[in-house]
Amino acid sequence: MHVLLIAFSLFNLFAGAGALGHGVRLLTKEEQAAWRSKILLLLAALLSWTFPLSGLVCTVLAWQHYNAGLHDAVPLVLLPLAWLLLLGIVFVAVDYADDGIIGNARRNSGEN
Repeated sequence: MHVLLIAFSLFNLFAGAGALGHGVRLLTKEEQAAWRSKILLLLAALLSWTFPLSGLVCTVLAWQHYNAGLHDAVPLVLLPLAWLLLLGIVFVAVDYADDGIIGNARRNSGEN
């Protein structure tokens, strides 16, 4: 269990750092202008700013539970991954409902 906690703690750390970088990039006017749908931009920003927080909280709680001898440490450290999956599914559903095509939430670089 110790190895799993270390592995998923590192995953939460690096994925959270990537999400923060994406969240900062989403704050720029150029990036906001590149999105076709403002609701999808909002969902991307929500994921970018909530994933690092959930990763930090769940990882700290998981290590506390592990050190206390409780047996729910691995599910706790996996909760941010479930949050990432849930918001990814919501993003795809909203993207498809928006225009009937999955994967074109952003404009092409040559299109203005």
